[in-house]
Amino acid sequence: MSPLFSERRIGGAPPAIRLRHATKRFAGLGKKEVFTALDDLTLDVARGSYVALIGSNGAGKSTLLSILMGTLLLDEGSLHIDDEDMSEEPSWQRASKIALVRQNPEHNVLSSLSIEENFALAVMGRERAFRLRRYDRNDVRQAARSALQRFGMGLEDRLGESTGTLSGGQRQAVAMAMAAVRNPRVLLLDEHVSALDPKRAKIVADVTGEIVRAQDITTVMVTHDLGHALSHTDRVLMMHRGKVVMDLSGDKKAALDLAELAGQFERLVGEALPDRTLLAAAS
Repeated sequence: MSPLFSERRIGGAPPAIRLRHATKRFAGLGKKEVFTALDDLTLDVARGSYVALIGSNGAGKSTLLSILMGTLLLDEGSLHIDDEDMSEEPSWQRASKIALVRQNPEHNVLSSLSIEENFALAVMGRERAFRLRRYDRNDVRQAARSALQRFGMGLEDRLGESTGTLSGGQRQAVAMAMAAVRNPRVLLLDEHVSALDPKRAKIVADVTGEIVRAQDITTVMVTHDLGHALSHTDRVLMMHRGKVVMDLSGDKKAALDLAELAGQFERLVGEALPDRTLLAAAS
C-alpha cells in the first residue's frame, strides 16, 4: 500500500482531505510548452493532523495550497474535504470551511479597521452571517481577548487600535487568532512565519501548534524551514515536480536528522534542497 494512504482513516473516519489523481497544468513560455505543477497526485490527510509541505522551487507546494483554497481548480482529478466533493467549488464557496494565513501580514488583516472590527469579520465568517447588521460587541471582544492572550503580546488590551499600526509579528498574531476564532475545517498556512523576526516567528509558530492541536484543526503548512516542519508538525511531505516523493511521520520522521533527510531527498530526486531551506533548518 502506498505510504500516501497511511493516514487514510483514524477510528473509521474518512480523511479530512482526499485528493485523487490531482493534476494542474499551466502554459509555459513557448507556444506549445506546458508546465505540470501537480502531476497525478493522490493523497489523504487525516482529520486533525498538522502537515508540512517542503520542496524545491516549482515543486507544486503553492499550487497544492491554491487547489485546497479554491483559488485554482483542478484540470483533472478530484478533491474531497470531509467527504464533500469540492473539486469545482471556487474559493468564495469554501470560505466558511477553509481559512488561509498568508506569508505577508498585510494580506491577512484589514489595516483600516481596528483589531476588534477584524475579529467581527472573522466571527461573522464563522457564522456565515455576512450581511448588513451590527455585530454583538461583547461576544466579539470576548472571543478576541481569549484568542489573543495566547500570544503574550498584550494585543487583547488594544482591541480598539487600528491593525495598520501593528508590527508584522503582531498582525500575524491577530491573523492566527482570527483563524482560531473561525475554527475552520481546514487551515492553510502559506509560510506564515517566514517574514517575521526570529523572536516573533517562534511565538507565532509555537502558538499555531497549540491552536491546531487544541481545536483539532486539520492544517496544511507550506514552509521552507525544514527544522520548523520536523519539530512542529505530525507529518512532512516533501514534493518535487508535482509529486510527493517523501512522506514522513511518526518514528520515521523522528529518526531522521536534517542532514540525513536532505541527503535522502537529493539521492531520490537528483537535486539538492534549496539553500533557503537548508539555511533555515540550520539556524
